[in-house]
Amino acid sequence: MKKGLKFAAASVMVLLSAGVIGVWTIVYLKDSGNEDKHSPEQLAAETNKEPQLVQDYGDTENPEYADAGAFIKEFHEFYNQTTGWERINDLNMPDQIARAEAAKAYAGYFIPLTEDPALKNDLEAITMHADSVIAGNAETVLTLHRYFHDLDIAVNGYVHEQIFGVTESK
Repeated sequence: MKKGLKFAAASVMVLLSAGVIGVWTIVYLKDSGNEDKHSPEQLAAETNKEPQLVQDYGDTENPEYADAGAFIKEFHEFYNQTTGWERINDLNMPDQIARAEAAKAYAGYFIPLTEDPALKNDLEAITMHADSVIAGNAETVLTLHRYFHDLDIAVNGYVHEQIFGVTESK
């Protein structure tokens, strides 16, 4: 009979523990769903910062670029302005994400039009790295800048003493 009481007591303790854990989980999940949702303007006001602007990067379905070289040149200029000279440490990520979306679309537009296999592979790599930035990976912004830098040298003859060596195009 004592064995039966011990077993019953142990069973009750297990059930009580499971109940406490279950109630705690429900309360926790309910509270985590009540977090304040803020717009960028509200967050900026709370942190005394200006909301970060996002540029319009044109019609990615009908690019205004005459060729891949023009696209590469303009995007390299953008990355020089927004990431060069230590600006990589203070990125406007919403704008970088919008630019990565445009880079992906434009590169995707030029891939089937490109005959050079090395350039085609580089444009495909740009779409892959752009996906990483679109997912919020700020570190990949530097990689995109290096792709556009090296491609600007290889495709457009941009003159610069540093080549990062990330592209197949030479």
